[in-house]
Amino acid sequence: MSEWDIAEPRADALIESLRAFGYTPEAAIADIVDNSISAGAKTIRIDMIWAGRDSIVSIVDDGKGMTEGDLYVAMRPGSMSPLDARSKGDLGRFGLGLKTASFSQARELTVSSRTPAGTAIRRWDLDTVAKTGEWRLLRTGPLAESVDLQPLRPCGTVVTWTKCDRLVGDVDAGDSKAHDRFLGLIRRVKHHLEATFHRFLVGRGRLSMSLNGQPLAAWDPFLTDHPATQLLFSEELPFQGELVKVKAYVLPHRSKLSPAEVERGHGAMGWNQQQGFYLYRSNRLLVQGDWLGLGLTKDEHTKLARIAIDFPASLDHAWQVDVKKSAARTPGPLVTELFRIAKVARSRAEEVYRFRGKIMASKSSQPFIVAWEQYTDRAGEIRYRVNRSHPVIVALMDANAGRKNDIEKALRFIEETVPTTLIGVSIADSLDHQPTPFGGATKDLKPIIKFVFADLIKDGYSADEALNQIAVIEPFAQFPQVVQALRESQK
Repeated sequence: MSEWDIAEPRADALIESLRAFGYTPEAAIADIVDNSISAGAKTIRIDMIWAGRDSIVSIVDDGKGMTEGDLYVAMRPGSMSPLDARSKGDLGRFGLGLKTASFSQARELTVSSRTPAGTAIRRWDLDTVAKTGEWRLLRTGPLAESVDLQPLRPCGTVVTWTKCDRLVGDVDAGDSKAHDRFLGLIRRVKHHLEATFHRFLVGRGRLSMSLNGQPLAAWDPFLTDHPATQLLFSEELPFQGELVKVKAYVLPHRSKLSPAEVERGHGAMGWNQQQGFYLYRSNRLLVQGDWLGLGLTKDEHTKLARIAIDFPASLDHAWQVDVKKSAARTPGPLVTELFRIAKVARSRAEEVYRFRGKIMASKSSQPFIVAWEQYTDRAGEIRYRVNRSHPVIVALMDANAGRKNDIEKALRFIEETVPTTLIGVSIADSLDHQPTPFGGATKDLKPIIKFVFADLIKDGYSADEALNQIAVIEPFAQFPQVVQALRESQK
């Protein structure tokens, strides 16, 4: 009797299990795009066609294509061992991505590929596998006439999803709510691809990628083309005979960005959620905006810190990259170094966030003057009070010397009725959209500055001294152009 058995998995059971890897639609499409890039494609066209339950997704490329034999291997689950060495530009790892990504969204996967030797077509239909209980890889395409199985050029590949039960559901084409959800999905896919492949979409020999006929544009999470972005440092960390490259950035304060730049830096998740590490494997973004389990929180005041980490495909196992290529874990030997880097970046980001005016104050060697002060009362509760030394308040008291008691009562009333709970809820709901004082306009600001300026002159300050002091007062420090205009008008 033999000492072993062949325990062949049930085709219908295993292939249904392969649908449960946890792909999002955008991650699934990105996984197919990986294959196109690995095949040397320079043009990739993605189409998401709405037709209710008959909706179709296709990814077309002009890569090198696959022969009959190559396509058979590529369509076989576990076509390559994750332990096999990969070329530098190969974005695959497990030999599962094409199948698991596709099955996670659709019950039918068709691949048509062309090489100089001819065109090969193979199709997985999960309903056929379920009915027969066999791993029947079909040699014909789907019957849907709207599916274009022709590659872009003499060589290339078309990946098509039909029977998109998980992507769309069992809905009619006229279901407006389902259609709206589909349109929202297209937007998510767009943002995800523009971020995931942003390095491939720029520079010499860049990749051309479109979604439903619209070109995709790279989303640079570090705003590296903005002059106010700070590259804090660049390091190379030796690890297992390779180099892990790290670059730490602090993005510009909101006051230095145009509305369009604010929206661009916002990303798909918002300023607060986009902070953290950006993990790249062979230039492909795996993880964006994550502190990688280092015990650091996504605080509002550190939201400008973003750090790029690059590692080669040979370190996949050390980083425990998952099949979806959307999660990884920091190798133990690198934890201390990455924590150190993160602390420095967060500290510098906090300095920029806390107040742009403080930078101006340090340049003028004068203390920064805030309008509100935080203190703890006898009961241990945090409270806020108006800074009585603020030049605006001092000028108000000086201009109404006979009514100081009345003004003090009004200030106390304001302090005791500050809606801290309401403010906290509002900030939590819109961390990325805190308003600029005076709405960024200067119409209402100028009279207040002139009011303070006149009071300082009356107290014996020279014009330059008064303006130097105004330049470090909250919120005037955020409007240096107004202060400078007043300075020039005094000459």
